[in-house]
Amino acid sequence: MLNKSLWTAIVTPFGAAGKNIDFKSLEKLLKLQEAAGNGVILLGSTGEGLSLNDEERRQIIEFAFNLKLKIPLMSGVPSHNFIAALEWIEFCNQFPLAGYLMTTPIYAKPGIIGQTQWFEKLLQASNHQCMLYNIPSRAGIKLHVEAVRNLSTNKKFAAIKDSSGTVDSLVEYKMAAPNIAIYCGDDYLMPAASAESAAQGLISVASNVWLTATNKYVQLCLEGVRLDSKLWWQACKALFAASNPIPVKALLHHLGVISHATVRLPLSLNDLKSIDELALVNQLIINWEKQYAL
Repeated sequence: MLNKSLWTAIVTPFGAAGKNIDFKSLEKLLKLQEAAGNGVILLGSTGEGLSLNDEERRQIIEFAFNLKLKIPLMSGVPSHNFIAALEWIEFCNQFPLAGYLMTTPIYAKPGIIGQTQWFEKLLQASNHQCMLYNIPSRAGIKLHVEAVRNLSTNKKFAAIKDSSGTVDSLVEYKMAAPNIAIYCGDDYLMPAASAESAAQGLISVASNVWLTATNKYVQLCLEGVRLDSKLWWQACKALFAASNPIPVKALLHHLGVISHATVRLPLSLNDLKSIDELALVNQLIINWEKQYAL
């Protein structure tokens, strides 16, 4: 069930050369999320899902469920090949997933009918609830409001994640499908998303590093507490100083949480000019959390 207010779009740690998955670091990350009580999304864009081959993706799912964690796990679905997406869902149906994260098909830029039919077929194949994902900056096109309306009565369609960078899209989706849960996909927009569109939670990159602080941030937003969002805007700006997940991996490595900051091409750590801003905002978030713990 998609009943968590905070889901961490978790990174996939690699070995030094990037050829192998660092399962020891992955276990550490997952157990930290379990201790914080956060839901986890595997194999999303933050997890470099499209940079993994089929066998690696299968290994990650099997590994995560073998840990028998007491938190819900979701899986991203490949978003560029229809047959591959169906095969992935067929494989994952055997696991007790909380649901699937289904991105708007990338590169092809399908129209309303194409999007509707794509998701209808994937929803039909799924044994679990599904969250549709609007991220036009990566997909090349938005999740059409009309497609959301067309799909709104499908029982497998449970939620939408919106990473459009604007609250307007969340409001449009909520109006088109009032019965569908809305999740903010941009950490810094959570205060506005919870106030303006009744977003019920956050899909977060920041919670890879600031597990309990981000959880507190989300809860305060949902309770209607007015926050000075400048700090979280500054933190998220640092986390996206280079293409995601380069900065968050760099910070996790800097803090000793993962063994290597390695990303796979076409991403490069050299695109991150400095760790200094990340180290600064890390301390600021720690101080913020202490303030609210008093």
